[in-house]
Amino acid sequence: MDVNRRIFIGGVAVAAGLAASADAKPRGNGGKSEEKALNALADYAVRVRADWGIPGMTVAVVTRDGFEGFVTSGLADVDKKTPVNPDHLFQIGSISKMFTALAAYSLIDEGALTPDVKLHDALKGVRVRGGEAITLQHLLNHTSGLPADSTIFPEGGLWVGYAPGSSWSYSNSGYDLAGKIATAADGALYEDLVKSRVLDKIGMTASRAGMRVADRQRYAQGYEQALTDRLAPRPSRMTATPWVDSDSPAGCIAATPADMAKFMRFLLDLAAGKGAPLFSDETAKKFLADPAEGWGPGAKYGNGIARIEVDGRKYLHHTGGMVSFCSSLHVDPEAGVAAFASANIHYSLNYRPVRVTTYACELMRAIREGLPSPAPKPTMIALDKPEQYAGAFVSEAGDRFETIVNGAEVQLLRDGRVSVLQQASGALFATTDEEFAVTGVVIETENGKAVRAWIGEKEYLVDAAVGFKPPADASLRALAGRYDNDDRWGGPLYAYARDGGVFIGNVEPLTPLRDGSWRLGDETSPERVRFDGFINGRPHLLLFSGTPFVRRFS
Repeated sequence: MDVNRRIFIGGVAVAAGLAASADAKPRGNGGKSEEKALNALADYAVRVRADWGIPGMTVAVVTRDGFEGFVTSGLADVDKKTPVNPDHLFQIGSISKMFTALAAYSLIDEGALTPDVKLHDALKGVRVRGGEAITLQHLLNHTSGLPADSTIFPEGGLWVGYAPGSSWSYSNSGYDLAGKIATAADGALYEDLVKSRVLDKIGMTASRAGMRVADRQRYAQGYEQALTDRLAPRPSRMTATPWVDSDSPAGCIAATPADMAKFMRFLLDLAAGKGAPLFSDETAKKFLADPAEGWGPGAKYGNGIARIEVDGRKYLHHTGGMVSFCSSLHVDPEAGVAAFASANIHYSLNYRPVRVTTYACELMRAIREGLPSPAPKPTMIALDKPEQYAGAFVSEAGDRFETIVNGAEVQLLRDGRVSVLQQASGALFATTDEEFAVTGVVIETENGKAVRAWIGEKEYLVDAAVGFKPPADASLRALAGRYDNDDRWGGPLYAYARDGGVFIGNVEPLTPLRDGSWRLGDETSPERVRFDGFINGRPHLLLFSGTPFVRRFS
């Protein structure tokens, strides 16, 4: 798992039932089979939006033989009841990393840059403790060891969690630096670099290589949950997100579906070893050669492109999560099909339209291979073995609740009320129970059976005879609390002291380090937490990999 502060921030959803219609438009050499497939995709988009609470979605599909298809679904603006249309810009998020890497390799193709240039040589003034060996290629492959979302100049300077090249961890910070290396070599701003070297050459004339408020009227409106202090079950009440300017090489590109169709055609050619119009075929082969082990089990990653396998099919892939949009892209080079989708919701819903884009690819592949149309997958990943989370729990003070399985759903019964439990991350569940909504419910299992639950720092047992754990000592309890960052990418973060340790989000333990900081994640994780600003022994500042969060309401 990519461990960073974003996974601990509450979910986003929108009231279901808004704008259930979808519009499907084929272009190119398609016939009735393609039209039928697009209509099936449009129907699926409507179901996805209803189940997740998504206002609007845009989808583009292409095939190597010239077909293009587009689906627009739902609302670009809920208050104005404006439908999503093909001209709306949607932010593609971290799919932008492909563009950053392509721009860098166009400079490499010209001899103006090399993939093994050292970070410390290319960017004078940037220093990384333990990162003297970091190269541009490490940054482009997420093997630099840099934290996920640190600023470039955090207090005390940057650091690495492992020797560059020895492991893999997703780093937006690394891509920000990769973009700065490319702009330094070219002498242009990032926005101009990507426009001239990638967008214009591919013909993506409607796209933007930077998020500027001056273009806001061209975008669909983004949405987030109304109550951002909790994990909100899907769907729930929403509100519009504010605008955020950005020129980050890690994710600032916005595009129309027609422009993304052009980009996917380029990717299909790139997978076939063709670099035009960006660079030579020789550079194209180098661009896709030697990806690092990373992104997920059995997956690889290099130059902004993940190599994954889904149901036996090999894809080039990436997703993107932004303050206002979440996106997905899949390319099946063997079948010669590709799909892009984007939805106008905040990244912390933990939704990416990956099932929409894989289904689109499956539909197009079935037509080209003369196969029956595939059935779509459920809109949400089913909870694995839901029965393991069932149990009757009691606290040391005698408070009780019960979790039961109703079909594939886990429900919470408390004081005569029934609430929904939805898996948020691992053992952490969001709930509609008002008193448990902010903390969520953590259910621990052993041998396939529920044994313990945590509501914040309060322990509940299935078998009280096992004995309750002692409370955390005073030094750990002093660290616990809610810490906020008012940046749109920020908090709140919740630190809980229980079970002899400190947990972020009540699921990820912190490991104390010799320098007084704490590590979040496994022993190679670069993520660091430091508590500071102590008053009477209690910190009022939490630095999450250099980003400040201030104590509130605790």
